[in-house]
Amino acid sequence: MRRLFLRPAAVLLAVALGILAAAPPTPAAPALPAASAEAVLRHLTVLTRQMAPRPSGSPTYLRAAAYMEEQLRALGYEVERQAFPFLYFEARGSSFQIAGGTAFPNVVPEYSAATPPQGIEAPLVDAGVGLPEEVQQAGVAGRIALVRRGPAGMRFRDKVENAAAAGAVGVVIYNNTADPVQQVTLLGPARVPVVFISQADGQRLIGLLRQGPVRVVLRVDTVTERRTTWNVIGRRAGRSPRSIVVGAHLDTAEVSPGANDNGSGIAAALETARLLAAVPLDLSVEIVGFGAEERGLLGSAFFVGERGSRTAGMVNMDMVGHGMLTVGNGTGTGSLLDRAEQIAARLGLRLGVRFRLPGASDHASFERAGIPTVFIHTGDDPLIHTPQDTLDRIDATLMAQAAQLAAAVALEAAAVLR
Repeated sequence: MRRLFLRPAAVLLAVALGILAAAPPTPAAPALPAASAEAVLRHLTVLTRQMAPRPSGSPTYLRAAAYMEEQLRALGYEVERQAFPFLYFEARGSSFQIAGGTAFPNVVPEYSAATPPQGIEAPLVDAGVGLPEEVQQAGVAGRIALVRRGPAGMRFRDKVENAAAAGAVGVVIYNNTADPVQQVTLLGPARVPVVFISQADGQRLIGLLRQGPVRVVLRVDTVTERRTTWNVIGRRAGRSPRSIVVGAHLDTAEVSPGANDNGSGIAAALETARLLAAVPLDLSVEIVGFGAEERGLLGSAFFVGERGSRTAGMVNMDMVGHGMLTVGNGTGTGSLLDRAEQIAARLGLRLGVRFRLPGASDHASFERAGIPTVFIHTGDDPLIHTPQDTLDRIDATLMAQAAQLAAAVALEAAAVLR
């Protein structure tokens, strides 16, 4: 595991950023303070040790929202909560086993249906990756369908709906890599109960099915209900009433402490707020903690619906604590993204290859409304949405670099956003 950067981080950060005094900003931009690795680490420690997991609508999410509000108010931001409705989900327990035999560790995807309290006992059947023709050919009616994760682009919801439409009474998805099993979302209520198991356990079951019939017992206890959750917004006025949004999602998957996904983004956003509190602004700045990102980008979509007309651009930070600092957006193009790379070079930051990642995080809600974005990210992480997404594997210097870059982009955005 990657060690935390504590006192050495300040030195490393100063070197990595080239120290702002050694790389002065463009004449139009006032100098920003230097980001603090210690400060972002303090925020992340609170979020992961006192307020985790943080699924939207939960008591821990409310505590995290209150913490973010408190920090923004202390910096002089005008703070509000933006309420919106969403479909809350909670998995209260599950089990999956061969009838009378081996039990398999599992994770319940968000929006799985529940079984009766005693569970469902039924034959297991191999249904490939869950394509419509595969579930029909497998004869899943009255059975529990075993389906493999993948291929890229095929949604978990599609696998489940295909099996349910063909009469399956439950679905077991097994991983297609040896990575830990993540909690995934079905994006809306499923018609049948679903669990996710490891690649090794899935392959073991496939082997047993080749030898003969296998009966399994599936039990899932879930709650799905309408609730209200919130975006947290901190606004600081600039010369223009139009805003540049610096955002990160505040919620986590239900099973995860969410250190990288996305405590790291919130910690960096709070440090960005501190940096921008010290300088005059052209565009107004809104620091936003989005709710229900893990439920389908709901908070950012609601924000854009309410405030998109006065939003000039958006900087998104999601998973900025483990890997290599990179920038991109949904298209991999745009003047704001170009400026972000120029700023990174000026700050002495080493970036990975510019990426194109549509639909995967809150920047997508803004892009759908035609608002320019930059997505700051540190790459794929197989431990997100698992209990292993913990504080001890986070690089505080990366988070501080993300905050420094986000603040500089927000400060200079007016020059490229007309």
